[in-house]
Amino acid sequence: MISSSHLQERHWRSEEVPTCDVENSVCSPEELIDNTQRRYNPVNLKCGVTVQLGENVLRDSPDIIDIMNHDLTSCLSVLPASVGWLVKRTHIWVNRTYAYGNIHAPTVVSHSTAHHFPGWLLWVQDKAEKEASIEIYNSVEYLNLRLHYNGCGLMLHELCHIIHQTTLPGGLSNMLVIEMHKIAKESNKYSSVLRRDWALNEVDTDVAYCTLNHKEFFAEISVSYLSDFYYDVDGTGTVDMAKCSPPFVSPVVLGRMQQKHHIRNNGKSLVEWRDLTKFGRGLPHCNKFFPFTKGQLRRYDPRVYKCFSKLWQYIESWEDMDRRCKCKIGCI
Repeated sequence: MISSSHLQERHWRSEEVPTCDVENSVCSPEELIDNTQRRYNPVNLKCGVTVQLGENVLRDSPDIIDIMNHDLTSCLSVLPASVGWLVKRTHIWVNRTYAYGNIHAPTVVSHSTAHHFPGWLLWVQDKAEKEASIEIYNSVEYLNLRLHYNGCGLMLHELCHIIHQTTLPGGLSNMLVIEMHKIAKESNKYSSVLRRDWALNEVDTDVAYCTLNHKEFFAEISVSYLSDFYYDVDGTGTVDMAKCSPPFVSPVVLGRMQQKHHIRNNGKSLVEWRDLTKFGRGLPHCNKFFPFTKGQLRRYDPRVYKCFSKLWQYIESWEDMDRRCKCKIGCI
């Protein structure tokens, strides 16, 4: 059974254009939110990525530039060098809040997403130039959610969507990814797995987000595959969060732990972890859904692990023709 919150998460992350057409809807153009008028200020991060900051982002998220630079630097450190230029030319659009549709009954979203094609952007009356980029719809929500991945895992997920589309044969229609997603879903291995943001709740398992479609499958499993850390949780099982999860840094989860007296966070006291992991900068990333790490993926689903080893070996050998062309132009 899929939880209501998980259904909501699935809805938020989808960029499929609804069947209704804004131009032919009952709303007049004057009644639709015009997101093309949004203003952004470009900021060139030290890591080489350009972030487009919307209005009030710095006011309500003063650490956003520092944290974005940390997350993107961490992503570059775990991704193969072959996609370094691809990451650096992918703009990140950051909003404080975002809504679309009828101005009298707007649809408000707060997730993060990768814009593969202009269709969705045009449908929500937004800038077509955001195609092939990543957008954060709510900066405060991003800063909270990223902590369930111990830092850069959330940004890495979105970058893997861009990598999927750009580097693999067939792009988003890569047949190996589609077939492996089908096999993984039918195996029922992902029908009920631990999710770290639900730790210490009465229910801490859910349908894995990777089951939604083959695109989310590639992004989600890639985050786990690229988390070659936390070896102490390898082989600790699949059902006991306290044993098999990397340490927690989210204040929400730490608060639950504090209520459960005498519970320690993978060997350290809560105070020690708070000091070590301010903003999630002191730890490498992991996934929010099990398997959380590469080692766990290898043990839990060897077939999927082997497939992703091949996919990422291919990505490592991928040649970025856009960078090659720019280099040739620069040499003229």
